[in-house]
Amino acid sequence: MKNYLLAHGFGFTNDYWRKLTPLLGGEIYFFDSPDLDSSKTYIGIGHSLGFLKLNNSGLKFETLVALQGFLNYCGSSGRMRKIREIALQKMRNKIIENKNESLRQFRIFCGYDAPITTDTALQMLLSELEMMEHSYQHCGVKTLVIGSADDLIVPMSIINDNFANLNDVTILQLDSGRHALGYLYPKLIARKILDSKLCPNI
Repeated sequence: MKNYLLAHGFGFTNDYWRKLTPLLGGEIYFFDSPDLDSSKTYIGIGHSLGFLKLNNSGLKFETLVALQGFLNYCGSSGRMRKIREIALQKMRNKIIENKNESLRQFRIFCGYDAPITTDTALQMLLSELEMMEHSYQHCGVKTLVIGSADDLIVPMSIINDNFANLNDVTILQLDSGRHALGYLYPKLIARKILDSKLCPNI
């Protein structure tokens, strides 16, 4: 039995995974669980910022899957960084002004229509936005990165900027999915993960 460790992205909750988890066929654990067992070896699946959290966690992974994930949200080129840093600052201001409405609009923009049922602390959201200002090293675990051609939050230009030159990383581009692949296309994503050569023992 495989152990899957799931980490949702900024502005989401573990409800993001509810359509995908029944299709994986293993034990399901969540990264934000207070009693997470650090002695286990996991197959990590991270959505957006969730991938970065898994990558930086120091936990043991057989493999990692990044659903629209990143290591450097703002990108490495000067013009790209400037544009995305400005967008992050605008998001920060909106969150401070009206947290719940800003999150609701962000989710809709991502293609995620589930209502907000969990009150996420403002300081945690601001801390996560700060994480997205920096660049991080890949942990070296074999990784499948799945992106979407119509994702405006983590576009393929960022995914290629972050991962294209790394060893043991496979990039897969899907035609659509906005910024909610695991929620909108759970059957397709489960199939891509289970069929991946990075996960030969699943």
